Amino acid sequence: MPEGHNIVIIGGGHNGLVTAFYLAKAGFKPLVLERRQQPGGAAITEEFYPGFRCSTLAHAAGPIRPDIIRDMQLEGHGLRLITPDISVVSLSPDGRALILHNDTQKSAQEVGKFSQKDAAKYPEFQGSLAKMGKVIAEALALVPPNIDNPSRGDLWGMLQTGRAIRKLGRKDMYRLLRWSPMAIADLVAEFFETELLRATIAARGIFGTFFGPWSAGTSLVLLIRSAGDSHPAGSAYFAAGGMGSITQAMVSASKAAGAEIRNGVEVIEVRVRDGVATGVVLSTGEEINAKAVISNADPKRTLLKLVDPTHLSPNFVQKLQHYRMPGTVAKINLALS
Repeated sequence: MPEGHNIVIIGGGHNGLVTAFYLAKAGFKPLVLERRQQPGGAAITEEFYPGFRCSTLAHAAGPIRPDIIRDMQLEGHGLRLITPDISVVSLSPDGRALILHNDTQKSAQEVGKFSQKDAAKYPEFQGSLAKMGKVIAEALALVPPNIDNPSRGDLWGMLQTGRAIRKLGRKDMYRLLRWSPMAIADLVAEFFETELLRATIAARGIFGTFFGPWSAGTSLVLLIRSAGDSHPAGSAYFAAGGMGSITQAMVSASKAAGAEIRNGVEVIEVRVRDGVATGVVLSTGEEINAKAVISNADPKRTLLKLVDPTHLSPNFVQKLQHYRMPGTVAKINLALS
């Protein structure tokens, strides 16, 4: 390993690349190790059939946090985001279609074709999501506090979050506390009368999860996603050149900041000594020392396969073994002549 690297990041997905960038900007020397020849994780553009290229896994950018785009200067590294006016089209069995726009008033007009009552409530619903989403976004940006032994910084962060919740006002503060544990089907039924609108909004609360619309807590999924985009059904964001253009811009930004990225290298073990990660071992047998190891892989792969479970408490291992990670989404890419 080149002298001076002090942090190893396992996996070159978008989370790993963003982590590498911020560490490099902070003065560290991160080394990203990616198993595939192409970094990007699920955000990649590939030729899946001769002459046909597409975003083979993740297909829409979703809202990338503006502060990340700004800090990494992704547009300066080649990223160009495309935001269509229409975000969602939901088809009705009777042949009609519900069209939701990025513009709230346009969406309300479309909703009015189905129900004037729902059209009047739609801006209010989105307004509440926007306020709650802002509070949730601030909370998500905090370092998770140590609940058992909180530091002064932890206490300050929790105090700031509490103040932000109070600033919502009585109505939206009540909604935040009440909506969070609700099933998304109950929430949309309480607010709207049009079944197609209910289904369109509810879909955002369950997509990518192993829940159904009547599962408790799915409203919280919608609220968390509103932290990045307050539109009830979400917005459509695409990157010119496919999802791979996002991560390629991140690669460029990370390297410019001082990070090193190695492709085609597989980490098979995280070395641990006295409860502290000290480096990694590659499939080639190469050992890389590090003062810290960060994993962009999933929890089970990281802690049950890469780390020897004997370094972890039996209770923690048991909990992790019972951590459910079933797949919920399938995608088929078709090349049409």
